[in-house]
Amino acid sequence: MTRGRDSRLLSSFDRRDRQASRVDTELMKSAHIMAIGASRGFASLLTLVRSGLGSVTLIDHQRVEEDNLGQTLYATTHLNRPKVDAAREMIFERAPNTKVATFFCRGEDVPDLPALMASADLIKIGIDAPRMMFAFADMAQTAGTAAVVHGMTGDGQQHFSAFIRPDGPALREILPEAWKAVSAGYEPPAFFPSCALHTEVMNAAVAMIIAGYLHHRAGSPIELMGSIGAGIIEAGLATGFYGYHEPSRFLTPIYFGQPT
Repeated sequence: MTRGRDSRLLSSFDRRDRQASRVDTELMKSAHIMAIGASRGFASLLTLVRSGLGSVTLIDHQRVEEDNLGQTLYATTHLNRPKVDAAREMIFERAPNTKVATFFCRGEDVPDLPALMASADLIKIGIDAPRMMFAFADMAQTAGTAAVVHGMTGDGQQHFSAFIRPDGPALREILPEAWKAVSAGYEPPAFFPSCALHTEVMNAAVAMIIAGYLHHRAGSPIELMGSIGAGIIEAGLATGFYGYHEPSRFLTPIYFGQPT
């Protein structure tokens, strides 16, 4: 007999919380994350759902295209479908009890967006439109909800995650060089080299930052998660690959922790 197929063992296994002392499952279950953008950054949201996140609002106006397949979690069966529909399907495949609301439109076209932002515990902003990235960050602050703004630099070599709290500095203050460029008319290139390996490093970092913030805000006794939340709140900006990123001319990184 294969022990893994024993229904009694599985029943006992299902009753255990394997995340105990690592992630507060009940805390995650009570949390609501709004995600503006459901493309390369969707994997971070799916990781949070797999860790117990109870409620999600997905906003994206795009459909799945062929060039999404290598860089995202979308499959050939999702081609031409709205990303939010395919994303909701993937969430339900892994966590069928998750509450999922979707908006197949641009974020600025969502009805009563400020009220929806105010109802979330955190807003995840992962889009390729820099001007709207700043606009949504400002809206989140006005709504009184913390936000994580994340993405890749213009040549795809480095990722960043900026943490915006309601009573803290605005995104334009955390990324002053980026704001200067956007104000002068900067637009990201239509195409730049990308790499799934780099993207998934970003997604893992974003998932940890968001989960850490939720634990820190709740005063969780789980030390690792709480310290991650405290660290990103204090630092404001985390960057990947430990280097000053000059080629993109888009952001001026601040180190999160000690640079090598």
